[in-house]
Amino acid sequence: MLCGCGALDRQAAEAVPAATIISMRVQSRFLFNFAASYSTGGYKRLYEYARWFNGNGGAWFVIHPHCAHLVAEFPHNQFYIATQPRIQRLYNDCAYLKKIEQEIGQPELYYSYGIPLYFRVGKVNWFHLSNVLPLLAGSIPLGLLARLKFAYLGKRIRSGLARADVVSAESVSSLKLLGETHPEKLFLSVNGSDDELASLNAANDAAKECIATVVGTASYKALQDSFRLFEMLRKSDSRLTLMIFGNPRWIPGELTRKPNVVVCGMEPRSTVIECLRKTRIYISTTRVENSYNAAAEGIFLADESYISDIGPHRELLLGMPFEEMLVPGVRSPLLHVHRDRLTGANLRSWDTVITDMISRFHRAQPASATVP
Repeated sequence: MLCGCGALDRQAAEAVPAATIISMRVQSRFLFNFAASYSTGGYKRLYEYARWFNGNGGAWFVIHPHCAHLVAEFPHNQFYIATQPRIQRLYNDCAYLKKIEQEIGQPELYYSYGIPLYFRVGKVNWFHLSNVLPLLAGSIPLGLLARLKFAYLGKRIRSGLARADVVSAESVSSLKLLGETHPEKLFLSVNGSDDELASLNAANDAAKECIATVVGTASYKALQDSFRLFEMLRKSDSRLTLMIFGNPRWIPGELTRKPNVVVCGMEPRSTVIECLRKTRIYISTTRVENSYNAAAEGIFLADESYISDIGPHRELLLGMPFEEMLVPGVRSPLLHVHRDRLTGANLRSWDTVITDMISRFHRAQPASATVP
């Protein structure tokens, strides 16, 4: 079901009486589909894109119901709320786009955040890889149901690449997963790091506490490895406490019962950031990431950090000093960094990320494909 927060016909508006209908003239014919995103990096990109376009002529956005508050916050955009049942996504995903196209015509740009391209929508069609798990489902520790779900999504993503004029990801490592086909379409679109840049430009005067912090509890975050590292660090300071942010249901039970572990649960990003500002040691033993977003938030706020030696983390630290290390019991090598030695040379502001995206859109226009 599609709930439009914009100019809708009467039948569509009455179908969702709780919708707020705002009539306005959208000047930019850009349609962004964030229908499956409402938290972490996806929400962050959605929010920044909505903010930027709200001040630069407006754009169309398809959003998840949990993001409906953006309608009031950014009134110069036009929002459509997609409330599609999960089962429908298996056999008729993105059906709501046909209804939007009937109302607005063909957009100049259709930008899909992590949602496969089932058919061409815009004059230029852009797919952004938001999660590498669908492309690595067979090699990353996942539960059976998650493995099947991501493998199915991965097939759909790959089959839709022929319909894309631009394919972006948040790290060179992620682009390499797509690079064997259509390399001319690939474009690096990192996450903006406004908070980290602001932290570098101001004194980090938050008093540090004797805590180590982990963000994320999914199985590929390898929390057992994080805890083994934490235990090693406690040998130097027994006062150290481990703070874990993320879904508590995904944390191994034996960790939740440890006396020096605090399960913080699902907290707003602002709460996590405030904790990182007070953190002495940031830990990330994740096996895989699409971007360096989470690591950047940690290493530029905590005094020192231990992060897994994976491609996106190497890209973040390119040209900056770090130490390679192996920790007994931890399956992957780690990189040890100190905040006061970092320059942030590889960080980009959201304004830069978005204007670069628009420039790439303009370059794609003459070569727009015609795959049905």
